[in-house]
Amino acid sequence: MSALRKIVQRQLFQKDDERIQAIVNVAKLDGKKKKHQTLLCLAVTIEHPIAVRLYFVKGEKDDTFKKKDRFNLREIREIDGINPKRSTPEFHITIGDRQYVILANSADEKDDFIRELYKLSSQYLPIQMPDFCNVSIPLVESETSIIPIELPDGDIAMQSDYQPITTKEDMDFRKLLGRADLTIGEAHKFAEMLTEQLQNLDGANIVSMMASENSVNQLLANIDQALEGVELVEKELDSCDNILAFVRNSIELIEEKDSLSVVERRNKQRLNDELIAFEKSLQAVTASHIDTLKQANFSNPESVQKCTDAARAVAQFWHGRIAKPMLQMKAYQDRNNELGVIDGFVDRLMSHLSALFSNLNDLSLDQEWHELCIPKQSQRFRALSPLSDLIHWLKTNRPKAYTISLQRYMDSTNMLYKRLFDNFFETLISKVPKANEKRNTSATVSSKSSDNQSFMSVASDVDTDTLPQLIETVLAELSAVIDAEQKFVVRFFHINSDLLAQLETISTGSGDSSSLGGRNIERHMNEQVRQVMGALFESLNVHLDNFCRAICRNNPSNVLLLFVIISKKVLVPQDPGTYFSITFGSLVVLIKRQFDNFISLECQQYSEVRITKRTHFRHLSKRAETIFVNTERRTDLEKAYYHLCRAICDGIQRAAANPNSKSPPSVVKFENFHQLYLTLSELKIVCLDQQRKDAKALKEEHIDAFVKEYMGRPLEKIQTFFDAVNNAIELRGVKAEEISYQQQFSRIELKKVISQYPGKEVKKGLEQLYKKIEKNLIDNSSLLQVVWRDMQEQFIKQLLEYNKLIAMCYPGSKIELEVSTDNVLQFFSEIAQQH
Repeated sequence: MSALRKIVQRQLFQKDDERIQAIVNVAKLDGKKKKHQTLLCLAVTIEHPIAVRLYFVKGEKDDTFKKKDRFNLREIREIDGINPKRSTPEFHITIGDRQYVILANSADEKDDFIRELYKLSSQYLPIQMPDFCNVSIPLVESETSIIPIELPDGDIAMQSDYQPITTKEDMDFRKLLGRADLTIGEAHKFAEMLTEQLQNLDGANIVSMMASENSVNQLLANIDQALEGVELVEKELDSCDNILAFVRNSIELIEEKDSLSVVERRNKQRLNDELIAFEKSLQAVTASHIDTLKQANFSNPESVQKCTDAARAVAQFWHGRIAKPMLQMKAYQDRNNELGVIDGFVDRLMSHLSALFSNLNDLSLDQEWHELCIPKQSQRFRALSPLSDLIHWLKTNRPKAYTISLQRYMDSTNMLYKRLFDNFFETLISKVPKANEKRNTSATVSSKSSDNQSFMSVASDVDTDTLPQLIETVLAELSAVIDAEQKFVVRFFHINSDLLAQLETISTGSGDSSSLGGRNIERHMNEQVRQVMGALFESLNVHLDNFCRAICRNNPSNVLLLFVIISKKVLVPQDPGTYFSITFGSLVVLIKRQFDNFISLECQQYSEVRITKRTHFRHLSKRAETIFVNTERRTDLEKAYYHLCRAICDGIQRAAANPNSKSPPSVVKFENFHQLYLTLSELKIVCLDQQRKDAKALKEEHIDAFVKEYMGRPLEKIQTFFDAVNNAIELRGVKAEEISYQQQFSRIELKKVISQYPGKEVKKGLEQLYKKIEKNLIDNSSLLQVVWRDMQEQFIKQLLEYNKLIAMCYPGSKIELEVSTDNVLQFFSEIAQQH
């Protein structure tokens, strides 16, 4: 138990500056057995003021402990030992309103705990000690601190009121005792003396009070007189208050009358202002304005101006600052009835606009222009401009009619531009084949029509003079037409007038037009313009797509030049708010897509190439390098190079794996990888340097494979003999110097095998091998001598291996091959010279 007490003291109480005085290992609490170990600890604080506390401590799974409940000593009301005559481990503790039934491990633990609790209660809580029932009270030792006597409740209250005498009072009391000259046993005489002196003092006080009776009466009379004066003063004050209240009421009445007069004057002024504004609104529309609206002539510029003024007057009348009650006046209603002619005016204006749109479009189509130019619309714009103010009036006062007129304009103008674009792009596309025919020639390259044909051949040139001119023509014409149309539409239909006013208000209020609200308005403005311009040039994207396809139809590689030219135009600063920038962006995306499609088709052709088909990687790369020189799109070209090289390698692998091929796969591979290496070396493209090295490595790898495959065993019986010798040495463990003692490897057998390959037979076999190699390679192949040289090295390597085995296994036998290394070198050289 002492060990457990030390552990708990160290883990829980030492850090809180507390010391365990008693501890009980609780077996059951309230009749229930706990899953984890539970301890009841009695602890005191180390530092003053001393505090006594009772803890329930709970054991955890990892052999640690945790404080669960804490109670102060004054909260303990009763400790019941159950039976003082019989020693039992069970006892009850009442804390507050709850009673805990505790079963200790042993009766001794219980007795020690209760004894320690009693000692601490007697020492630190003598008055409010808990009740100890059915326990043997331990004797308090002499060295125990003095326990104060517990007082009744009344005495405690008296004790709390007691105050000690001061030093002066003590000295006076001692002087009094000294004058009495009495001993301690004569205390009753001292008390009688004090009583007698007290009576004398009381009598003297009474006499003094009776002697001052007249003075008291006089004082009372003065007090009565003063009270009467106070009453008079109070009456005067009440009179003054009444006067002040009358004055206050009078002033409030005067102020109220003055405020009513101010309100009256203000109301008269407001009424006068309303009447003046109402009269001005009525006078804004005159009889001449109404006659002008009735007899509107939109073909005459002067009449259009008069109609505009009249329409503005009507708008001023409608949108004037007239109070709502004034709208009920007869004069306003009469004037409003007279303005019923405005509906007819709007109908005539709408009919005139529709006819004018159609006539001006027909006039534009009848104009004669250069075949590579789009007719300018300045004449149409000048004819429509006088009606701009009326269009703005429609937008403000007749939104529905304004929307209809805008839609009619978009429909008619869309048809106009569709026909203009049809003529323009048809002429333009007809120029594209002519431009190509001037420069394009059907180029053919003579090559061997065999299985292992190279992938590198040439193709047609691209017209680098005419095509840029055509593209520049398209961009210049479209830019002029689209920008002019956008400026006119925005100005004529006042598309952004309301948003511009709102944006100006935001800029004036915040001082910053780039605020969040300003950016939203600008984005909405651009969306409105795009919507209208998109409806006007609906067919433009189709024509641009057809134009790009026409350029690339006869020569798909023209997309390279097209891509570079358009990419350079992207770098030129443009107004992002114009519709041409949107159209141009669409064109850039379209050409980039065609560029990607072109590269994909080329890759597909290279990867799916057939034996009889030529490709043009070399010439395509040369032209691409010429076109992309000093451009910003070099990265796209390098990506295309990488994909093309991969496709070529895939095509070589497929051609080699073709079961219908008459050439060995290794020959197809190294011939084509050699051609790819030569092409990349000639082009000297930095980004393809790794592909060039890879092509060289693959060429050499497949040459080695071909040599090993077709070299085979030119001295087959000698090779078979020495293979058996190697097996005997390596597998059976026969020593090299003992090989000649075995019958199948004797010197006689070796000479017999060697005699079968004289120099004449060896040279004959090499001539057959050369013819076989020459047949498999293409005509005039630059790799023929390379392959023949590798064959020579491989053959000499075999001869050296044979000589090494003879010297090791047959030392001193003077047995040699029929042909030496010099003979073999001479054979290879003679065969090469003969062919």
